[in-house]
Amino acid sequence: MIKLRLRERSRTFAKVSFSGGRYGRKDTLKILPSFLILIFWISSWFPTSLDRGAIFVAVFCIIGLMAAHLSAKPQNKHARPSKTTAALAAALLIIGALLALMTWAEGTSANAAILLFYVLGVAGYLLLVRAILSHKQTSPGYRRTGGLALCLLASWSWASAIGMYSHRGAEKQASHACILVPNPSEYDRKLNSIWEMRLPHIGSRRTSPSGSYVWEYHAILVAQVDRRTELYNWSKKWIRFERLDPARNPYLPTNCP
Repeated sequence: MIKLRLRERSRTFAKVSFSGGRYGRKDTLKILPSFLILIFWISSWFPTSLDRGAIFVAVFCIIGLMAAHLSAKPQNKHARPSKTTAALAAALLIIGALLALMTWAEGTSANAAILLFYVLGVAGYLLLVRAILSHKQTSPGYRRTGGLALCLLASWSWASAIGMYSHRGAEKQASHACILVPNPSEYDRKLNSIWEMRLPHIGSRRTSPSGSYVWEYHAILVAQVDRRTELYNWSKKWIRFERLDPARNPYLPTNCP
């Protein structure tokens, strides 16, 4: 009898252990996509140099997503936090859209696009957290919306970087070419890696006193083609290089540093 009871207990323990491991793997597979999406989004804007503010924001986003997964419970026990998160996302979208519109009207479209890039990213992150905290039928829609927003923004940034790195729009016969950005006004800073060419990090900082136009190009491509110099301007709108007239831009460099 004692041996039989021990066998039954060992079988029960094995079943419990096996089921616990199985559900642990399922939980891991459920939360893994949200973390991969978050890392993908962070990689699209994280600065090339280690900035304390950027590190704090990235760590805060990762910890916030972890806390949301750990505190998520069935039914509607977290209705208030999820509603608060959704309200924050809605308020951020409204305020951010107004600020982007004001920036576009008083400044440049590129600065407005970069501002909107960050606003939509934070709003998408909040929607993703809201979906994790809530287990209502509407939560999958919030999860898909937030995840899709982060993926599209990150893809936009990396597509811009890849297009710049591959000299999209420029002549392919260039024997020697380089991409230069103003630092702060002279084009003496050369970009060498895709990491430096992501969307939020390419933009002119010098504008007119009214802020209605920029005084420098965001980035230029200096290329040597058949013993002549060709200059290109990077277009954020079309994500490609566009030909410049050297006669109208005599101040631009004609050689790579």
